[in-house]
Amino acid sequence: MLFVLIFGVGVYAYQKTPKEIFPVFDLDQIIVTGAYSGASLDVMDKMAVDPLEDELKNIDDVEKMTSVITSGRFTIVMELRRGADPYNSLDKVKDALALASRTLPSDMDEPTVRVLSIQRDLLNIVIESNALSTDALKIKANELKDRISTLRNISEVTIYGDSDLYYDIKVDAQKAEAYGLSMDAITKAIAKLSYIFPIGLIEDKQKGFYFVSTANSKNSSQTFGEALINIAGKQLRLKDVATITKRYEDSATLFRINSQNALNLLVKQNENGNALEIADDVAKLLTQFNAQNPNIQTFIFDDNSEKIRDRLNIVISNILFGLIIIFFLVAWLINFRMATIIIIGIPTSFVIGAFYFYLSGYTVNMISLIGVLIALGIIVDDAIVVSENIQQKLEEGMDIKEATIKGTQEMAGPVTIASLTTIFAFIPALMISGTMGEVIKLIPIAVSALVVASLIESFIFLPIHASHTLKPNAKTRSWEFANGLYSKVIHFHMHYKKFFLFTFMVATPLLIVIGMKLSKFQMFPKFDDTTINLSFKANVNTSLEDTNAILGEIQKELLTQKEAFAIKNIGGVAGFRRDSAGNSENYPYVGDITIVLHKLKADNVVDKFITPYLSFYYDEEGRIRQEQSSQIAQKIKAFLEKRNLKKRFDLVDLSIVERKVGPIKSDIEIGLVSNDNQKIIQAINGLKAKVEAIKGVVSVTDNIQFGIDEIRLSINPYGEQLGLDEATIGALLSNFYLSKINSNTFDEAGLLEIKIESTQKDSLEALKNFQITLVDGTIVALKEVVLLEVVKSFEKLTKDNAQKNFYLFANVDADIITGGEVLQLLQEDLKALSQEGIKVALKGEKEKKDELKRDMMFATALAMVLIMLSLVYMFDSFRETAMMLSVIPYSMLGVLIGHAIMGLNLSMPSFIGMLGLAGVVINDGIIMIVTLKKAQDLQDVYRLAASRLRPIVLTTVTTLVGLATIIFFPTGQAVIFQPLAISLGFGLAWGTILNLIYLPVLYTFINQKRLHAQGY
Repeated sequence: MLFVLIFGVGVYAYQKTPKEIFPVFDLDQIIVTGAYSGASLDVMDKMAVDPLEDELKNIDDVEKMTSVITSGRFTIVMELRRGADPYNSLDKVKDALALASRTLPSDMDEPTVRVLSIQRDLLNIVIESNALSTDALKIKANELKDRISTLRNISEVTIYGDSDLYYDIKVDAQKAEAYGLSMDAITKAIAKLSYIFPIGLIEDKQKGFYFVSTANSKNSSQTFGEALINIAGKQLRLKDVATITKRYEDSATLFRINSQNALNLLVKQNENGNALEIADDVAKLLTQFNAQNPNIQTFIFDDNSEKIRDRLNIVISNILFGLIIIFFLVAWLINFRMATIIIIGIPTSFVIGAFYFYLSGYTVNMISLIGVLIALGIIVDDAIVVSENIQQKLEEGMDIKEATIKGTQEMAGPVTIASLTTIFAFIPALMISGTMGEVIKLIPIAVSALVVASLIESFIFLPIHASHTLKPNAKTRSWEFANGLYSKVIHFHMHYKKFFLFTFMVATPLLIVIGMKLSKFQMFPKFDDTTINLSFKANVNTSLEDTNAILGEIQKELLTQKEAFAIKNIGGVAGFRRDSAGNSENYPYVGDITIVLHKLKADNVVDKFITPYLSFYYDEEGRIRQEQSSQIAQKIKAFLEKRNLKKRFDLVDLSIVERKVGPIKSDIEIGLVSNDNQKIIQAINGLKAKVEAIKGVVSVTDNIQFGIDEIRLSINPYGEQLGLDEATIGALLSNFYLSKINSNTFDEAGLLEIKIESTQKDSLEALKNFQITLVDGTIVALKEVVLLEVVKSFEKLTKDNAQKNFYLFANVDADIITGGEVLQLLQEDLKALSQEGIKVALKGEKEKKDELKRDMMFATALAMVLIMLSLVYMFDSFRETAMMLSVIPYSMLGVLIGHAIMGLNLSMPSFIGMLGLAGVVINDGIIMIVTLKKAQDLQDVYRLAASRLRPIVLTTVTTLVGLATIIFFPTGQAVIFQPLAISLGFGLAWGTILNLIYLPVLYTFINQKRLHAQGY
């Protein structure tokens, strides 16, 4: 009854646990953003960023501060030291901003600050229409947004391509000049037309109480145009000098789908949401919305819930397939009854683990599912060892009750310690810092939760099941042949034990060292994705509308190859892009194109014959793509070059953006620091040429690019004689060139802003001839009283800890060359730059690799200490503990062999797998040494070692079966963790040989004085 209750509760917990593609968490980072309309990069840096940096750098919790400055806006990202409370640090940052705000320009927008977090982006929805205008489509998009927001567990819906309504008042400068009116005077007059603030409250006891306010009668384009304004004794209607329209603001970005203009809605789920259920609810709502609006088409453009379904399909099918294989394997190697007991234990462990995840607030996501997949083979070990020991007691002649009790008691200590060593090996992975540490931590948590669940099942439920299922007279498969073969092998090595141990202890470390030297390292392996991203940059003088047109033409070109490239849809955004170095850019002359591919067709045994039949969410529709996304990306690159689109549209850059895993933006990131801009530009160009010439480098870019030119005005001697100053000139011109918020008004749409600008603001000649009225009424042209200097300005400025830094970025094909190897080839060049006085900072993969090395060294040391303490407690002997620990470094040879066989470079997941291997590989060794300690002579060693052959082989084979699909048949993003499974699988396979041969020989050699037997 208890078993059924726990199983039911676990299943319920799994159903209620939120499901998402990646875990969501707060980063140890705080971001400050700010905007100052019309400010150049240099002004932005000196007037806004410098004062903020001066205050922020004094906060103790801030370890690193990076500022990115562009014209009109800035971003400051602060990475916190390990252990700092982000929200406590957030309060400190707010206090620092309050102090700095005293020196910021008064008309600048107030900076905002928040803790960075990974967002739960779920769906991208497209809304388009051939019948409606863009403004009408925006109304419908907001209606759809409101309806989606009412669905359960939706946290946010954002419309891209949308903008706010406002009153646009464009003053005709020539008409104003003809009336003898200045822009400044007109601006002040317009501000008085609408007053929306309360006036007060009258409390007349005889006639009643009344709120008093203005009528706000100027609330339409017509009433604004008819309004009389009085300026310097002159009275005229506003429409005489200006045109007034109620319109949507120009969007900062424009969206296109399959070359057609459209709007894009991004849907995010909250922390309690089930992505699968939300996606289904949204799909139903879109069907209803399309039926109610026949002139509008809406559809899901990019659906992350599909990735979750695919991951669930893989894990569920692998678990079920593993259960089936393990069942028949155990049934064949021992008997049917034993297989039944073991198979019942696996889902029991899973539901107990699911209940823990539900209570702890964790979610079902790609990372936790990988942890479950890895744990599949590990958690069955406990059940195999305990049940196999019970079976041995039955074979020795005990009755079922006695065999169950003694068999379980005998293995309680070794199995518990073995489970603890597994947990101790994985848990230190929690020490990995930064974003990747937050992502990876669910793997050790999932593995540890399932290992503990397996212990509970093995010592509570398994003995009960065994007592009712196993029979003393049940037929079991004979292991006589296997034991005989093993006996010959162990006899041979025992006979030459000194030579064997000497050769082994010399050759194995030597092979490991050679293997490490020959191995390449990359942070993460590449994986197949359902999207490919292109980014482009046009000339800095390109308008947003022209960029959008270019984007549409590129989409049309790609759509001609829709079938060849297995394209499902092509979306695109003008005004935003993420370049090949992973940097975000918001300029009117940049664009970003997302190519959504059809799902990959099943191309291996597991995908063809297992996943479709053993998964709950499998959908055959759309699985027509024959090639990997990386192959299609190469074809698209060749197609773009063949069509010569870069030259055709006069683009500065047109490149395919490789999707990276984790916080690494590019494989190579070289920072150069110097106050001499010319020297920096020369150094970057020199390095760029050398990197581009290296075979295997796929993209090279830098952040030394010039943006829009800046015109700097300074008062000339004649202007000074007339009493003019920069403050006066600046105030006059800002009314002319800045689209300022003059005031507000109410209408049926709500609170609207009123903005004023000149009809001639985009004319350089109008700037030069701008009329300035002096105090005595004299009028002079701007060009008569100021000097106009055109200055080249950088497009973007990056500062690390308040110091300007310029970067070279590059990405590589890791199958040809790694980022580390490229840096080795550049060592002499970087050394020469340092000698020239240029400071060199290596970031990117190199920086993260160094951080990983430090974290892994600490995690490994902690794991070894914890494992050693558990073994010392178990054996009460440092000598036997040292014997056991020696297996761990030797097992690394299996890891290197596995990566060589599979043709993969070592990576971060590989090292996490090595860390976990340290605990897994000695589990069988613990069982072996516990058994060998009973030996009185050499014959006992042979006999007892042979008695452990069956459980050791079974646990190894079942673990390898659990890992086999991810080792040999990974799909999609699961490829990221293939090296982890390879480390565990091949390391364990080699470790089994060590436990069966090396450990018994070493144990006998060390204990030879105690062991006395004939023929020793």
